[in-house]
Amino acid sequence: MEQIICNRCAMDKSAPEIIFYENGCSFCLQAEKSLKEIEAEKPNLPKIIDQIKKEGKHNKYDVLVGLSGGVDSSSVLHHSIHFGLRPLAFSVDNGWQDDRAQENVMRLVEGLRVPFIRYTIDLKKFRALQAAFMKAGQKNIEICTDHLLMAASYELADMYDIRWVVSGGNVSEESVMPPNFGYQPRDLVHIKAIYKWATGKKLTGLPMCGLLKYNYYKWIKRIKVFYLLDYLNPLYKSSEAKKMLAEKYGWQDYGLKHEESVFTKWFQNFYLFTKFGIDKRKAHFSSLIVSGQMTREEAMIRLAENPIYPKLGIE
Repeated sequence: MEQIICNRCAMDKSAPEIIFYENGCSFCLQAEKSLKEIEAEKPNLPKIIDQIKKEGKHNKYDVLVGLSGGVDSSSVLHHSIHFGLRPLAFSVDNGWQDDRAQENVMRLVEGLRVPFIRYTIDLKKFRALQAAFMKAGQKNIEICTDHLLMAASYELADMYDIRWVVSGGNVSEESVMPPNFGYQPRDLVHIKAIYKWATGKKLTGLPMCGLLKYNYYKWIKRIKVFYLLDYLNPLYKSSEAKKMLAEKYGWQDYGLKHEESVFTKWFQNFYLFTKFGIDKRKAHFSSLIVSGQMTREEAMIRLAENPIYPKLGIE
């Protein structure tokens, strides 16, 4: 009988790219390889920190840190201070943040006495962009937020002459994510086309970063993205990070991965699940299984229950 679910992680044929092997699947084997690669890079952390400090010594800030109030970005800010860096923190309010997440942002900023910018956007225009993606039946409607965050990060780094953007992305908990579960958010041509199709208007008034501007930031301004959490010893684990943040700053938990945003929680747990049959918990849990933070048995038990979503009145 044809195998339909990996015998090692939680991935199955809801990701059509999957290839099954005797010792796992294409996703968990690649995740295992990625974990070994970052383990080999960890000794380079002191050298990278020194480089960041050297490049920022004539500036007011060494690094830029975007805060969502989630565990990953909060941990990044905490560790940036721990390593002696001078961060400028910022947060983008897209109108969907969980109240606990917003409180987390201020607890971290005030507790660490970090300069902070609240990046404001045109919420009406942003909602129109989200509505355009939903009207077009797009799978990854979170492109709107993800692209905006990327564009705002580069814009602020350029404005304040900061060479390093420290991201909360990490291999230990994000090593598995099938391409078929969405579409990458850097494609500004795609974003503009969806908005034009849905509204008949040209998209303006929101932070955007096309290919030309991206290459300007990367090669002319030499702005680099650094995934600090990948370099921590021992391996970064959000469950342990949540305990540390709660003890030090009164940080509050909000649920599963990326659920610090009410919209993201609805998108992952209702929109993708009911419209496309995609359960992103399978990818999230698989990453945790490969990094030794969850057993496959525990993942199967949790996946047997439908995801919980916030009722926003638009189900």
